[in-house]
Amino acid sequence: MKTMYLGIDVGGTKIKTVVTDTEGVVLEQNEMSTEDSIDNPEIWKTRIIDLINTKTAELVNGDKSSLQCGLSAPGLADGKNKKIIHMPGRLNGLENFDWSHELGRKVSVINDGHSACIAEYEGFYREKQVKNMLMLTLGTGVGGGIIINGEIYQGEVQRAGHFGHTLVDHDGRTTMTNMVGSLEYAVGDFSVAERTHERYTSVKDLVAAYEQGDTLATFWWLSSVHKLAAALASLTNSFSPEVIVLGGGISAGAGDALLKPLKEFIQLYEWQPGGYQVTINQAQYGSYAGAIGAAIFAGKN
Repeated sequence: MKTMYLGIDVGGTKIKTVVTDTEGVVLEQNEMSTEDSIDNPEIWKTRIIDLINTKTAELVNGDKSSLQCGLSAPGLADGKNKKIIHMPGRLNGLENFDWSHELGRKVSVINDGHSACIAEYEGFYREKQVKNMLMLTLGTGVGGGIIINGEIYQGEVQRAGHFGHTLVDHDGRTTMTNMVGSLEYAVGDFSVAERTHERYTSVKDLVAAYEQGDTLATFWWLSSVHKLAAALASLTNSFSPEVIVLGGGISAGAGDALLKPLKEFIQLYEWQPGGYQVTINQAQYGSYAGAIGAAIFAGKN
């Protein structure tokens, strides 16, 4: 029986799933509501367990070894990629839940930013012989992943790639990791209302006003993009990647309103020895990148 791969990406509002074959071709994709609520705090977990069991029965006649499973989620995975060990405040029951033990089969668990990075790299850059790549996911917060010599770099306590928790303003406010003036605060959707004096409640609305030429929206949006450019130039000096990929809902939604000023601002800061410039691209897999990456990781881990 041919092996297939089930990738599951757990988010705060949606659980996205894909099934792929050994060539990485997506055979099916679906989503369902997470429903992470106080009233029913772990219903999302039951849904995932039921999904894995159902797909195993449907696709491979119950042969667990023929359907390899990967799960991506926010938070820090343990050293063996069996569970998320640190994710405070969201997804009740996620921390320290051993999926492999619960299901009696191997389930490979990885951070969602790392998973999206794997998907983009394996889907679009390995064949181009790119060896070193960074990915930033711009959404509610800012996450990401690092490819070094063709492999995902998770780092000590799997913390690598949390680019949102880097400093872009030493006088800025302190957020969840005790980092002041973080990139996540400067760019992420969660802080838009505070950054814009309650004028806008989402990056989508802020960008729409910017595109209409609103003066204040232009100031606030370009301030965010300016800080992102400085951060990317710093990361380029630290990791020297061939490519930086921008994913997440903000990147997909803003499009040229992000990329055009970003590439202009980065000229102010990027060190370009011999005229070399790092390539900045938008992600191509969209909202299913985490699930696709989880399926790929299951096959590799």
